[in-house]
Amino acid sequence: MDGDDLIASVYRKIEREKALITAASNMRQSTDNPLVQQRVDANIRDGRKNIAYLEEKMRELQLRQMKQEGASPTDKRLPPNPDGSAPVPPPKDYAPGYSGHEREYGDASGAYPHGGAGTMPSGAPFADPRPFAPVPKARPNYTKLDLIKYDTPYLGPKIQLMLSQLEFKLSVEKQYKAGIEKMVRLYQDEGDRKSRQDAEGRRIESNQKIQLLKQALKRYEDLHVDIESAEAPDDESLSTPNLRKPLTGLLTLRIHAVEDVDHAASSRFSRGPETFVVVKVEDAIKARTKATRTDKWQDEPFNIEIDKANEIELTVYDKSGDRPTPIGMLWVRISDIAEEMRRKKIESEFNASGWVSADKMEHGAAHGRQDAGGAPGSSNRPPSGGHSGGPGQGYAGGAPGGASAGPVLIDSWFALEPVGRIHLTLSFAKQLKDRRPFDIGLNRQGAVRQKKEEVHEKQGHKFVTQQFYNIMRCALCGDFLKYAAGMQCADCKYTCHRKCYPKVVTKCISKANYETDPDEEKINHRIPHRFEGFSNISANWCCHCGYLLPFGRKSAKRCTECGLTCHAQCTHLVPDFCGMSMEAANQILETLIRAKNHNKSASVSSGLSGRTLRPGGPPQAPQDNVALAYPQKPVEGAYGAPQRQPSAEAISAATNTYIPPQSPTAAQRQHIPPRTSSSQSPAAAAAAAAAAATGLRTPQQASDPNRPVQPPPSSHAHYDPAAYASYQQAIPPQAMQKMGAPYGMPQQQQQQAVAPMQQQVAVKEEIPPQQPKVRIGLDHFNFLAVLGKGNFGKVMLAETKSTKKLYAIKVLKKEFIIENDEVESTKSEKRVFLIANKERHPFLLNLHACFQTETRVYFVMEYISGGDLMLHIQRGQFGLKRAQFYAAEVLLALKYFHENGVIYRDLKLDNILLTLDGHIKIADYGLCKENMWYGSTTSTFCGTPEFMAPEILLDKKYGRAVDWWAFGVLIYQMLLQQSPFRGEDEDEIYDAILADEPLYPIHMPRDSVSILQKLLTREPELRLGSGPTDAQEVMSHAFFRNINWDDIYHKRVPPPFLPTISSPTDTSNFDQEFTSVTPVLTPVQSVLSQAMQEEFRGFSYTADFA
Repeated sequence: MDGDDLIASVYRKIEREKALITAASNMRQSTDNPLVQQRVDANIRDGRKNIAYLEEKMRELQLRQMKQEGASPTDKRLPPNPDGSAPVPPPKDYAPGYSGHEREYGDASGAYPHGGAGTMPSGAPFADPRPFAPVPKARPNYTKLDLIKYDTPYLGPKIQLMLSQLEFKLSVEKQYKAGIEKMVRLYQDEGDRKSRQDAEGRRIESNQKIQLLKQALKRYEDLHVDIESAEAPDDESLSTPNLRKPLTGLLTLRIHAVEDVDHAASSRFSRGPETFVVVKVEDAIKARTKATRTDKWQDEPFNIEIDKANEIELTVYDKSGDRPTPIGMLWVRISDIAEEMRRKKIESEFNASGWVSADKMEHGAAHGRQDAGGAPGSSNRPPSGGHSGGPGQGYAGGAPGGASAGPVLIDSWFALEPVGRIHLTLSFAKQLKDRRPFDIGLNRQGAVRQKKEEVHEKQGHKFVTQQFYNIMRCALCGDFLKYAAGMQCADCKYTCHRKCYPKVVTKCISKANYETDPDEEKINHRIPHRFEGFSNISANWCCHCGYLLPFGRKSAKRCTECGLTCHAQCTHLVPDFCGMSMEAANQILETLIRAKNHNKSASVSSGLSGRTLRPGGPPQAPQDNVALAYPQKPVEGAYGAPQRQPSAEAISAATNTYIPPQSPTAAQRQHIPPRTSSSQSPAAAAAAAAAAATGLRTPQQASDPNRPVQPPPSSHAHYDPAAYASYQQAIPPQAMQKMGAPYGMPQQQQQQAVAPMQQQVAVKEEIPPQQPKVRIGLDHFNFLAVLGKGNFGKVMLAETKSTKKLYAIKVLKKEFIIENDEVESTKSEKRVFLIANKERHPFLLNLHACFQTETRVYFVMEYISGGDLMLHIQRGQFGLKRAQFYAAEVLLALKYFHENGVIYRDLKLDNILLTLDGHIKIADYGLCKENMWYGSTTSTFCGTPEFMAPEILLDKKYGRAVDWWAFGVLIYQMLLQQSPFRGEDEDEIYDAILADEPLYPIHMPRDSVSILQKLLTREPELRLGSGPTDAQEVMSHAFFRNINWDDIYHKRVPPPFLPTISSPTDTSNFDQEFTSVTPVLTPVQSVLSQAMQEEFRGFSYTADFA
């Protein structure tokens, strides 16, 4: 529909509403019945509200048409570069400059130039780093509970919500009616008269509900305006917190009255119908009001125990004859009630304190500008007479107080469907295992990581069990998964029932060899779908991932031939089976497989076993496979196996098409050679292996690649960790080059990383053995205290027995690592330590050594005795200057990580340590992710709840921008001594991140509000720091206008605070909860097998500066 037709359609809708209002007004004048007048007045109110909404849409359409006719250049999205060219991402090993200016910040090695001339962008340094980037649109601050209220001002979003909800309810009710009709016929055949009458009554009620749903659906369809707009709201703008798990607790419900409903017709001389309300929880009746003829109830409170439920349904009935008749329905999600109560609790606190959102601050009273030369913390001081160290103090005006005094209740009129309204008072008390105090203080929180589920491989799919908290549809059989567990492919998101996944025989289309594998069973039905965008105004599900399609035109596609619907991002994953259901296609493929296996098994030689044939030697490198000629005859005996080896044609075609990068772990397992004797020390071998695995040269190799190597010490136990430290020395250079180069790294840098290893291998044959270097082990240390405990281990203070030097040693149990599938994560943490060691970055914690015993692995790190920032901010609020100083040093640490392809993912006050000279050190690299360059993405759900970016919570692909979101939360906490997103449990915190706008003191400096507003932007592509220049965008913000970055890096800026200790072993700057524990290693009873020990081969390491 073009613009003129759409405008004409809206005009007809407006005229129709005006005609209805005119008719209602005439009816009101012609009757004296107060009930009729009340009903007519309600119709007139609704009509005027509808006209206002339609006129707004009319103006929007006319404005858009005028812009298109005028061809205004402002309609088009401005390019990021002034010349119209697309931004070019920097090389992965290049430290980005600023927008192409001549002077660069840093160099490829991460070093910083002397002096401050090149550390900031030339020109106007405090302008928007991306002036052509689109500005994030203001998010409507409403929930889905607001949309179902009778007097909601958000009519457009309500229409979208109700169209989807009513269509789904209608489809479910039709299925319910079909089932009842089968029961009626069954009871009729059996002659069970009583059961048949009961089923017949339910059939009649279901039919009446269907009529009500159709009436309500038509009302919203008549109001809907189909506008294709990039700015159209989607599911996320309607507050996605309701998509979380079912809740358990106590629901308190009080029903007061109903109004404006269409009562059931009664005979002329009979009294009016009796009205009552039935409350259902997950289709089970939990409460029922008394019958009344006044539409009011005086004392109808209900306390309903909720056990893992999602929704309550209220149905209003009229009883004028033998059977009650439904006249109105309302559905309320329990999570929406909990979310509304959380928001009311926060609003009651902040309204009394005078804190406002950034948008209101811009339109309110003028607030002060950040003064670069002002007194430290001048704008941060609490009100006079306040306690500066208290957690409840903040900017002028005071921070919000504790929890509200009275109970939080939701009292409102809610809209009934199809007409009418109901007055309810609601509250819900969640049952929580670990309830957190709802106050504004900062407390320690552990990181969370998505638990790795058991993988079921089927035709290339990696199915894992997934619990769904909304209505899903099976991609195989088409039936619903209602709040149940199903199977979902970790790669392509194919979703089906548990009972259906063994039947899936279509290959995972995300695999590169889908079209090139000649051994794949395919049917000749290869008709591609013709997907086109359509306006999704009803309940449709994606035929691939099974999720409900969002409302609008942005993300929905439909095949014009067979009517199949899916997400826009799922179209390339849908098999070319247009005109054939997935179930029928899978049945045909199963038949083909059985026939083929039967024929092949008959031709197999009797001497061959039915097992899968596997090559005896190590697999060849991909470049060797490319040169293979087509074989004259395939290998016999491999066809009847459950997992066949790909043929040479498949290898050749797949390799030419796509050569996937090998992770270091996979490559190491493929290329491990037979164990040989070595004259190289474990430390040198581990360092070389780590350098090769990360594609980087250690400083020692870069400066002196011909340094003599040393033999290992003699073994004195049956288990020798030294044997696991030198496993890579015999790897061929070609294999080392393949396994060591990270994905996307330039070829020249790969060759440079391999060269030192080749030189060491050549040297070790010529240089005679020298005195062995002492290998660091557990018997070198005395443990003095426990410094901290986390989800993945504990950190203890230790001193060396010989030199009495202090170190912090992180201890992890091997058994725990293997049970939780954290072997690769532990190796990755070590590689990130080596990246930090490479330049001895001043603000990153350095690693001195790694070693292992039979039961544990140990990270020997430098000891930072000043404690963490969480401890210090709990002792007293940071001033503006102090917070800015720490933020600048953290920013440089994140910049270094990002330049080396690492995202941190666990930035928080707990992980930032303070040295005795007042500078910070970022610690705990357990959640770091490697090979994350500009444009790279990952999807693991991990982090600390209060710091997790919205894209992580929404299970989307995310990149480096998640660190800048966490950086914004960190600055907010340092400035205001509280978190921007709070809740009593993790779910409430997640809801706050997705729905709430951070609030600020009214007199907070403009630059502070601005950087927080840009860092805490929910759209990752619009967030400050998300562009190709990464940290330069943040460094260029006016919040850091008085920062000389070169002086910060070289620690030439005097720290604003110096921690104190009474002695080198003083642990008073650490939590007494940990330091009071006796520093001992608890005995481990289990014994690891040799295969388990093999997982930790090559872990030992000693730094050159140790």
